[in-house]
Amino acid sequence: MISFGLESCPNLEAATQREWLETNGLGGFASSTLIGLNTRCYHGLLTAALPSPVGRYVLLSKLEETLIVHGERFELSANQDVGALHPQGYRYLTRFRLDPFPVFTYPECC
Repeated sequence: MISFGLESCPNLEAATQREWLETNGLGGFASSTLIGLNTRCYHGLLTAALPSPVGRYVLLSKLEETLIVHGERFELSANQDVGALHPQGYRYLTRFRLDPFPVFTYPECC
């Protein structure tokens, strides 16, 4: 099991330097950074390996997760564009675990 806690998860620089990869044995895969901020063109939750000459296609790049608790919105995802990082859901992330699939843990307040 691979696990990262508060030393890496809410730290943007540390979290984007650590990546996870899950393969299906058929050439398809899912991959991203610890915080789900896709920093590479091949990052995605569903990348399929199609027969030649097609190759691999990212079919699902990411999900935008929003949790609503007692009317308060917590945006859990993260996206980066030139000069902007929004939302900043990684600030809520307290733990990432690969066991055997990615598990993202958030505090009870969100």
